[in-house]
This record gives sequence, structure tokens and C-alpha cells, in this order.
Amino acid sequence: MKVCALCQGFTLTLRSFCASALNEDGTYRSNVFYDTIGPAYIPIAFAAAAAADSGAKLYYNDYNIESAGAKSTGAQNIVKLVKQYGAKIDGVGMQAHFIVGSTPSQAAQTANMNAFVALGVDVAITELDIRTTTPATAAAVTQQAKDYAATVGACKAVTRCVGFTIWDYTDKYSWIPSVFSGQGAALPWDENLKKKDGVYNAILSAWGSAASGTATATASATVAPSSVVVPTKAITSAPPAVTSSAAGTVAKWGQCGGNEYTGPTACVSGTTCQKQNEWYSQCL
Repeated sequence: MKVCALCQGFTLTLRSFCASALNEDGTYRSNVFYDTIGPAYIPIAFAAAAAADSGAKLYYNDYNIESAGAKSTGAQNIVKLVKQYGAKIDGVGMQAHFIVGSTPSQAAQTANMNAFVALGVDVAITELDIRTTTPATAAAVTQQAKDYAATVGACKAVTRCVGFTIWDYTDKYSWIPSVFSGQGAALPWDENLKKKDGVYNAILSAWGSAASGTATATASATVAPSSVVVPTKAITSAPPAVTSSAAGTVAKWGQCGGNEYTGPTACVSGTTCQKQNEWYSQCL
């Protein structure tokens, strides 16, 4: 089990091996925990995470659960299972690694999110990117803007969708080309860090076009080392402190290095400063 930080420490996302606990048909995926304990390993993990930090927001995070189907139903069953065991679960994260022209409609995504909300949990779009064949054509970029608007609009339309995270903000650092050959151009900024106005404006327009009565978005965006957290509805607390009681010493999980970083670099005893990428090193 690994508890992964999301949104600069505002939310914790629980994953099995930081991957899916489910097969695509909604059945449980074989792993050492499932093969040894059975499905109960999931509520056990949630209970352990809650015991470690009672204030943490605990989410089940998965991919291919963004619209109705066997895997989404399987994820809903996980929520029910955790609740049946009396363990804490706050929400479900939908990764949303989409393909231009194949993104589920706004209506389909809204209905799917509401199916989770009906179980008494929040939802979030946690790793949004929408890839296409490269180099991207003008038609693909136009469709990409519509696809982004569909997902962002779905989140905005669901009262308990707490927000969305774009999985990196620039094509320069995207994971997609290294995994899907000949694909990429998935993000609102290109590889030269130039904003794609059509995509960017579609996101802002979709976020600002919800019907009256839904929660109001904040007016700012937070840039994290590996993602852009676009305005959310439910994040109100400040990020955790990055220094310990010893002046100039970085606490566990805090930033200790990276390009243009000017803060302290010495980690608290028991941790070391480990490079995550050129922009971010962390005390672990």
C-alpha cells in the first residue's frame, strides 16, 4: 500500500501499488494483499491510513471509472465495502487520462459522478489529460478544447466534485509520449510552455458556466511541481508547513530542493533529500 499526496497535501489518495485494485471488468486484481487477505485488504488499508492521520482525506483513486460500466460499478462496490467495514473513506478520484474525440460526454461523466456521490462520498478528477496523435492538427486541438470542457463542466455540475487536477500542465513534462508512441499534446501548455488559448479558455469557460446553486470556484490556480490544480470548491486549509521546529530544517514530506527553490535544504533526522524531478526534491 502507498498513500500518495495529491493537491500539495490537501488530499490523500489511497491506491493499491499506486495502481488499480480492479480489473477492467470490475473484478478484483490479483496482488499479494488480495491473494492473501481477500477484498478486506482495502478497508483494512483505509482504516490504517485513518489511524495514522485522522484528519487526512482518504480517496480511492482509479482509472477508467469516469463513465458508467463494469469498472465504475466495481469502484462503487469498493466504496460500499469500506463503509460496511466501518472504515473511513472520503471520496473517489477519477484519473481521467482521455483521448481526443473519445472522452465521455459531460452528461455521462456527470451521471457517473453522481452515482458515487449517492454513496455519501466526494469525487474529484485527479489526473486529467487528453492526448492526441502528434503533431496535433487544428481539428484535434478544437476537439480537445471541447473534451476538456466536458470533463471540467461535469465536475462543476456535481456539487460534491471538489475539483480537478491536470496531470502536469505542459507537454514538455508529460508522461504520455514515453508510454504511448506518437501521442501527446495533451495539456493546456505546449512543450515550449506556451499557453494553448483555445484549450485554456475552454477550461475556464466550463468552470464558470455552472447553473446557479452550485458552489463558487475560487479565483486562483496553484502550480505544483507535477500538476496544475485548477480552482476547486472544497479546499480551504493551508498547505502543511515545510519546516520543522528546528530552524532551517525541512520536515518529512517537505520540499528541500529543485530549480529556482530558495528554501532550506537540510532534512529532519531520519529523512534525506531525494530528487523527484528537476523542479522538486522532497525529504523522504
